[in-house]
Amino acid sequence: MATGILCLAIFLVMASLMYTRRISALLALPLMAIAISLAGSGLDKAGCDFLMKDVLAKGSLKMHNAYTTTMFGAMLAELMNKHGMARALVRWVAEFAGDSPYLLGLAMTLVTALLFSTLGGLGAVIMVGTIILPVMLSLGIPSLACAGLFLFGISLGGMFNLTNWQLYTDVLGIDKSLILSFVAPFSLIMAFVVLLFLFIELKQKSNLKYFALGTLVLALAYPWLSSIDPRTQNTESDLGLSYIIALVMIVVSAGYAIMRQIKADGSASPLLGVPGFALITPLIPLMFVLVFRWEIIPAFMLGIAYGVLTTWRRDSINILTRSIIDGVNNVVPAVLLMVGIGMLITSVMNENVSQAIAPIIKAIVPTTAIAYVVVFTVIAPLALYRGPLSLWGMGSGLVTLVAKVTSLSSQAIMGMLMSVGQIQGICDPTNTQNIWVAAYLGVDTQAILKKTLPVAWLLVLAGLCLAIARGFVAF
Repeated sequence: MATGILCLAIFLVMASLMYTRRISALLALPLMAIAISLAGSGLDKAGCDFLMKDVLAKGSLKMHNAYTTTMFGAMLAELMNKHGMARALVRWVAEFAGDSPYLLGLAMTLVTALLFSTLGGLGAVIMVGTIILPVMLSLGIPSLACAGLFLFGISLGGMFNLTNWQLYTDVLGIDKSLILSFVAPFSLIMAFVVLLFLFIELKQKSNLKYFALGTLVLALAYPWLSSIDPRTQNTESDLGLSYIIALVMIVVSAGYAIMRQIKADGSASPLLGVPGFALITPLIPLMFVLVFRWEIIPAFMLGIAYGVLTTWRRDSINILTRSIIDGVNNVVPAVLLMVGIGMLITSVMNENVSQAIAPIIKAIVPTTAIAYVVVFTVIAPLALYRGPLSLWGMGSGLVTLVAKVTSLSSQAIMGMLMSVGQIQGICDPTNTQNIWVAAYLGVDTQAILKKTLPVAWLLVLAGLCLAIARGFVAF
């Protein structure tokens, strides 16, 4: 019992240091892993061997699938940045969205979500934000509403970002099809929350018709998306078809690239600045993973190849090379964070530590449906400041332990983390995107927190209820 209390004390100390910004999560997680390992295993030879060989050596490689996937996703994101695909997509949507602040706000949120299904990192936030935010401000959408919409769009796109899925796969061992079966209907719930948020912020009765129409569309789409069966598997013939489709895409794109090289012209839309069909680049990996069940890294490679060939220029090889290098550089903080997460998971899963903390975890974590919704809704703000409900913070060590010592299934834990994680992703004042958005718009991060927390909390409640509806937790 003493060991369990000591380990929890270490958690609390590190949480307070992160909360007060005296230490970053990059340092806090590995330090927490080392301290918990020593607390559980001691300073004798066996304890030191566990620390050196398991926690530091093997633990740092535990999340290798996740951070390798993150690197490939960053390469594609940087390629889209350098070729101007994101700017082109925003310009195209703004051109056709009209002059209605409500419709334009929704359109810009949708574009942000589409882009961040592939993009990630502060560089991408700045790139997209400097285009999206002025467009929304120009039609009179209030600054805090712009901030909220942009952050909701980032979080909505993040639900479909395959690099984030890999983290759940590595930590909880969940198949991508099961993740999709939750994410698809949850994204519609979040879309409704965005409709509601913008309607409240604009305070115009004339927008009621747009709100009602959007709600109707989401209501009609919900039964279809919620019927996705995670047990459905593609056959070998489906995979064979996907290889043919991929080959045709590459051959046709290569032919187009050769034509552009010979003609040495832009061959681009005057409005977009890039060929129109290049704008589906961020959807390519998503389609091949979700529809054809490809592995994530090959899907990203296909997306990169398609993006390069459809925007071919004489310096495209140099652009691709710079995209690979700059993309990896952009995600180094995320990679280092995953290294710390792997160390922390390894130390917490030490038998001495898990046995010591197990009674406390069992007493706290709800395992029945009603308690699951009520308790996690109430304590959802613990996902803020890299807290115990954040998979990207203290929660990374507790998640695996909860799965091991309680009756909660991995999918129930995933549903909880994705639900409460919306508060962290949208509202957390320590997020780099929140800090940048606040500085760009001239508002305070705490003001963004107060503005977005009520609707994000509503989203948490809806997500937890969805997890119950999906049968993740028994009554």
